[in-house]
Amino acid sequence: MKKKLLLCGIAVVICVCAAFIYYVQSVPSGNTLESREELLNNSISKGEGWSIVKEIKIDDCIISAAYSTDNKAAIAIFRPTSNGNYKFSTSINRSNNDIVIGGATINGQWYDLIWYNGTQTEYAEITYSTSGKEDETLKYDTTKGDIIYIKNNEKEYNLSVCYYDSKGNRYE
Repeated sequence: MKKKLLLCGIAVVICVCAAFIYYVQSVPSGNTLESREELLNNSISKGEGWSIVKEIKIDDCIISAAYSTDNKAAIAIFRPTSNGNYKFSTSINRSNNDIVIGGATINGQWYDLIWYNGTQTEYAEITYSTSGKEDETLKYDTTKGDIIYIKNNEKEYNLSVCYYDSKGNRYE
């Protein structure tokens, strides 16, 4: 009787260990683009079938630009974990025809994050206004659809973003 009880106990421990190992192996690591897409599909409630099209790395974080099969666009932030993987932190979500504008604090520094997936564009103009005064307009090449990121030390400001295509059409 004691042997049967011992065997049952060992069997339970083995089953629990196997289930734990399976769970750990099935959680996306965030180390590859495909696993980050899987994390997006599990984490963002609006939008499905997410595909990452651009990524940048700021310090130890990965910033991804993605679109979904149901016409959504997002900038997602993935932060490193203690075991060398990446976890989904947050995202800024919009319709695919809207400019995605948001930001994130990375290692104590604020970054404005901007991306547009609506159509092929040539450049973007970004204007900051602080204390009611308009600063110089910044111009960025957007022919490759890259994520624009700008380190920003201001606490209160307004941000204006316009994208332009090769025909001069304006997207705000």
